[in-house]
Amino acid sequence: MSRSKLIDYYIEKSQSPDFQIDQIRKELEPNNIPEEDIRAIVKLVDNHILNNAFTKNSKNRSTELIIAGAILALLGVGITIATYTGLINLGDNFLVVYGPFFGGVSMLFGGLAQRKNSNPKIRLKRKKFDL
Repeated sequence: MSRSKLIDYYIEKSQSPDFQIDQIRKELEPNNIPEEDIRAIVKLVDNHILNNAFTKNSKNRSTELIIAGAILALLGVGITIATYTGLINLGDNFLVVYGPFFGGVSMLFGGLAQRKNSNPKIRLKRKKFDL
């Protein structure tokens, strides 16, 4: 079996909850796979597992940023509109609350950019090892 097929096999196998990374070495050593290949396969499968964990964490964090940014921006707009229309009475004055608005908008766009950039890069690493 070629290295790329072995990598695909172990990446698929790594999705099961009872998978242990040391299983790869235990299964490949009796089949006389060269040590260099075993190291490369273990490294790529480990990178895939870590990328998946990082991607999940990153998507959760980006979602939190997007929600918090939207709430903060809406709060700024809401206070500004409330003081302008007289719902919050300040006499002849009104507030333009731009700090929370621009802060919220920047958090919102930061979360969107973070979500866009959190794609796994396992395919690029495979090319690096000439697989």
